[in-house]
Amino acid sequence: MVGPVVLGALVNACLFGGFVVQTYIYYANFPNDHRVMKFTVAVIFASQIAHLICVSATLWKAAVSGYGNPLTLLIFPQGADAAILFTAITGALVESSFVFRLWKLSKALTLPLISLVLCLLAQSIALVMTVKAFAMTNLVIFEIDENRLITLSLTSRLVCELTLTLSMVWYLRKQRSSTFLRTTTIIDRLVLWTLETGLITSLVVAFIMGFFLAMKQNYIWVSIYANLATVNANSLLASLNGRLILRSVPNASLNMNTLSSSSGGRSRKTQSVVINVTQTVGSTPGVLKYDEGEV
Repeated sequence: MVGPVVLGALVNACLFGGFVVQTYIYYANFPNDHRVMKFTVAVIFASQIAHLICVSATLWKAAVSGYGNPLTLLIFPQGADAAILFTAITGALVESSFVFRLWKLSKALTLPLISLVLCLLAQSIALVMTVKAFAMTNLVIFEIDENRLITLSLTSRLVCELTLTLSMVWYLRKQRSSTFLRTTTIIDRLVLWTLETGLITSLVVAFIMGFFLAMKQNYIWVSIYANLATVNANSLLASLNGRLILRSVPNASLNMNTLSSSSGGRSRKTQSVVINVTQTVGSTPGVLKYDEGEV
C-alpha cells in the first residue's frame, strides 16, 4: 500500500500546483464574473488545500511514522478518511456548476435534473463512506463489506460525468448546424474543450472503478482516487479559463451583457453570465449565447 500512497500523493501535489496556477489565471482575467462563480472557485480552492493536507498526512503516516509497521496499514489513516469528505465537496461543487451550465445551454430540465440526481447520489454515498471510514477497524473487511456501496458511488459519478459531457457536446453541435460558416470555428473549439475537460474526469473515475473491482488488493485504486478531487477542480478551472481561447478567434466579438439584480430594495447591475459571440456574415448576424460564469 505504501507505493500507491506515495505515488498518488506526488501526482496530487503536481496537480495541485497546476490548480493554483489556473486559479490565479481565472481571478486575474475574469474579475467581472458573477460573484456566485467566483465564490464557488474560492470554496473549491479552500477544499483543495484541505484535501492536499489530508493526502500529505496520509503519506506521512504510511511512509514515515508507520514505516516498518504493517499494522498501521490495516486501516486508513484519518487523513485518508477526511480526504474522502473533501473529494465529495469538490465533486459536488464542480458537477453542480456543470449541471447549471448544461441547463443554461440546453434550456431544458430533463438531462440537467438527471445529472444533478446522479451527482447528489454519488456525493451522498461519499459522505456515508466518510463516516464509515472513520469507524473502520480493518481495511480488507471494509472493502468487502462496502463493495456495493463504493461501486454504486463510482458508477453514479461516472454516469453523471458522461451525461454532462456528452449532453453539452450534443447541444453545441446542434447549435453549430444553425450558425453561419465562420461562427462554426467558435463552436468547434467549444466542443473540443468540453470533451477535453469532461472525458478526462470520466476516465479517472473509470480507472478507479476498474482497479477497485479487479485488483483491490494492490490499492492502485487508492492512488488514483487520491487525485480525483484535484482532477475535478482542474477540469472546472480549465473550462472557465478556456474562454481566453475565444478571444483569439478572428472576426469574432465577445460582448458582455448585464443583468439587473435587486439587493436591499435597490437595483444594481452586475456582470452578466452570458457571452454573446457575434459573427457577421454579409448583413445577417449569427449570435451564440453562452454562459460566462459557468463555461
